[in-house]
Amino acid sequence: MIDPSDKRWGGYIPWFFRHGDFRGTGNFLLFFERIGQRLHRFFYHGEGDIKSPDHFGEVIESKSLQRFRYTKTSPSANISLANAINNYFLPDTLRAEVQELLHKNVEYIEATKIPWRPPRSFGLDFRGIGAHDQSVSGIGEMQEQQKKKIDEFRTKRLPIIEENFFRTLFIQRLGVLEVILINLPKKTGWVDDLIRDIKMFLVEAQIMLDVSEVSHLFEPLEEKILQKEIIDNLMPRLASRFPERAKEFIEAYHDMIRGRNFDEVFLSAFKTLEEIAKSISGYTKFEFKDPDLKRYFPNLHPTTHSTMIKLAAHRGDEGGHGRKTPEPHEMRYLLFSVLNIALLLLDYESKA
Repeated sequence: MIDPSDKRWGGYIPWFFRHGDFRGTGNFLLFFERIGQRLHRFFYHGEGDIKSPDHFGEVIESKSLQRFRYTKTSPSANISLANAINNYFLPDTLRAEVQELLHKNVEYIEATKIPWRPPRSFGLDFRGIGAHDQSVSGIGEMQEQQKKKIDEFRTKRLPIIEENFFRTLFIQRLGVLEVILINLPKKTGWVDDLIRDIKMFLVEAQIMLDVSEVSHLFEPLEEKILQKEIIDNLMPRLASRFPERAKEFIEAYHDMIRGRNFDEVFLSAFKTLEEIAKSISGYTKFEFKDPDLKRYFPNLHPTTHSTMIKLAAHRGDEGGHGRKTPEPHEMRYLLFSVLNIALLLLDYESKA
């Protein structure tokens, strides 16, 4: 388990640890094809004003925890670095790596191994008429079963395994790309041009990510929406009434950005939400259950009540509801809901 609070990270946690659960959709192969070509141009023509491309390549290898490997292949350092980075992001390289992972996968090996065949002497040790014929029939049945097993694996399990491998490699490459960006010299205008192109490639590939023009870190777009639409509206009002609760929500938000376990973030944020509801209702034992909601927030629509109750149920076993905690990638959206409900309660109070 990666602990983002460990100070030994030195202030930067790689993307593949911060967002290892990233489930974004989009045409990643197209995106990385564009990235490979753009970075090849960037390093081949010296747009980054990098004094020692070989050294920069080794820096990226170290900073990416060797997700990217650099080996000099040409007398020209620019060419070596440009080619190495381009090849790393090529879709063909990704496909080849997925195939290599598949062939190392135990389930793949077991499901696709060559059907068992008997030695030529098979049946000679058997005695009695028809023994050899019966054995051959048995072999045919075994081979037919193996064929069915392979067909079922290829149609049902293989696509899932392939998708998971591709997703793992996509996340790793996003991490390497981020490492490249944050380590580039910032004085040249070519870096700003590179960032603009990357943003354009993300839009073209319909990937819901953005690049911070300040930190050069990749950010899921929903985090920007959360900041603009909820955080910026909620925190000033909350801080004026419940400063401690505002502080707790800010900590939850920062924990999410830093990559802390999302179910822990959600549980902490929901506890804060309950405390806000208790303060507004004046009932110290308030819970997000139908009787309490109807009694203390009767003017909210029944659908809103239902949404709040279902959100409370996502606390899982730790909340005493006996439900499985949602997958980490869902927690980001649930945190949106928690903060939005806090804003809704403040609006309710102001209109009461």
